[in-house]
Amino acid sequence: MHPYATDSKERVNIVVALALLSVAITYSFHILLSKSGTQWPWCLEAPSVWGVFGGFYVVFDKWLWRQKWLHKVGFVRIQDLNGRWSVEGHSSTYNNEDFAGEIHIRQTWTHLSIVMETDRSRSQSLTASLLLNQPDGITLSYEYRNEPKPNALPTMHTHRGTVVLRLRDEGFLEGDYYSGRDRLNYGSLTLRRRR
Repeated sequence: MHPYATDSKERVNIVVALALLSVAITYSFHILLSKSGTQWPWCLEAPSVWGVFGGFYVVFDKWLWRQKWLHKVGFVRIQDLNGRWSVEGHSSTYNNEDFAGEIHIRQTWTHLSIVMETDRSRSQSLTASLLLNQPDGITLSYEYRNEPKPNALPTMHTHRGTVVLRLRDEGFLEGDYYSGRDRLNYGSLTLRRRR
C-alpha cells in the first residue's frame, strides 16, 4: 500500500483532535496517580502523550475512520472504497473490444492500494489521490503499472497509465483511463462494488 493525497482538511483536524485527546488522557492519568498516592516502579513509565497519541492514530488510521457515525456527523469525509469491485471496460485497442475483470481496493485512512486483474493483464496502483471537493463529485485518480499475462497480445508489454474515476454513489465508480505514450490506448471503466 502507498500513501494517497486528498484535498480534505480532516487530516489536519483529526490529528490535532487526537493530539489534544492524548494530552487530556495522559494528564488525567497523571492526576489520578498523584491523588491516589500510587507510585509506579522505576522500570514502568506512565503512558506518555506520544505513546497514547501513537496508539490512537494507529487505531483511527486502520479501523475507526470507517465508522458510519463519524461520516454522518461530518468528522470524516474520506470515502471508504475498500473491497472488491467488478469492472467493465472498453478499450481503444483490441479492435475496440470490451473487457471485464476485478479490482481489489485496500484502504486505510492514509494508505491505498488498487489492483486490477483481467484475462490479459494485471495492474497495480503506484500513486493515488482521492479528491472530495471537485465539481463532478468525489474523484479517485491513480497512476498504475500494468503487467501483461502470457495470453496477452504480442504487442502488449509492461506499461504505465492513469485512471480517473468519479464516485456516482456508494457502490458505483465510472471514468476513463489512458496508458503510456507508445501504447496510445485509452478507454472507459465502470466499477460496481461486490463486497
